[in-house]
Amino acid sequence: MKFVFTLLILLTLIGGRLWAETPTEYDHALAKVQNSLSRQVEALDAEVISTGQSPFLVAQQVLGPVHSVGLPGQTPVLVNTGPLVAAIGAAEAIKDSNTKEEALSALSDQIGLLRQSLMTASATPSPSGASESARAVLAGEEFASDPPPPPSLADKIAAWLDKLNKPRKRNPAPAPTGSINPSVIQGILLVIAAGAFALLVWVLVQAVGRREARVRPLALDEEEAVLMEARDNNSLLALAEQQAKLGDYRRAFRLVYLASLVALDTDGVLRFDRSKTNWEYLRALRASGRPDVYTALTPLTREFDQVWYGFALTNASQYAWAITQYEALRAVPAEAAAA
Repeated sequence: MKFVFTLLILLTLIGGRLWAETPTEYDHALAKVQNSLSRQVEALDAEVISTGQSPFLVAQQVLGPVHSVGLPGQTPVLVNTGPLVAAIGAAEAIKDSNTKEEALSALSDQIGLLRQSLMTASATPSPSGASESARAVLAGEEFASDPPPPPSLADKIAAWLDKLNKPRKRNPAPAPTGSINPSVIQGILLVIAAGAFALLVWVLVQAVGRREARVRPLALDEEEAVLMEARDNNSLLALAEQQAKLGDYRRAFRLVYLASLVALDTDGVLRFDRSKTNWEYLRALRASGRPDVYTALTPLTREFDQVWYGFALTNASQYAWAITQYEALRAVPAEAAAA
């Protein structure tokens, strides 16, 4: 009996090494879920029916098979994607469209921060440092592995395996050299099925007790905070141009977006508040009867989410496009802004 359990543990460890996802593959899976969430938020914000697959189904397909993340030269780290998938399903089940939009947007932001932490750790220059940093990230509660099955369930499995092996003790038959006893394979399958059932129950319990995720506001560094406080959009644009010349188009894009918010605040179209999220600004514009500004700011906000939270590759053409969108916002007639 001890031999059977020892073999089960060895096979599980070997399977974890062979089937582990790389950090890059796990990041791609998270990106698919985040993009699906963004599309759903856009559809809710525009009050149309989304034609794509629901984020919950996408999360089930791409995150469901992920059980561990393998690091070069290290033992794979177990990850738990169940609570995230359950949270997405719970958010989709919300009836009120505004509350549902906020919940899905918050989940998208959280996945963006999760991906940033994971890829930042994986991009550490030193190979050993990269491994240790990535393991530190994967050891966080977002990646926490599932608790072991209850002892009572393990006792039942052990009793079942023992009963399964009794007929073979009466009529022993030599197993082919180099092959695995069929009863061991059946035992492994049963353990996997029992573990999956325990995981499902745990996820459901967590989903019922999980509070609605809070939306994270747009964080500012010290230099950006000073310029935003002074409502100095010209200096923000100058800093954006400086970052673009240095090749940091991602931050340059962000600075253009901040300059757009400052310009709208200066024109009295909206009030900049660091506690608000980007999509809260859009909802405020739509509620205030400003479809012209809402239409101009929506594509810039959507692209900013992909660039900043989705870590999409950003180049000079995207930065130039952001400048064009900023100029379109500034071109809103004065009488329309006053209205």
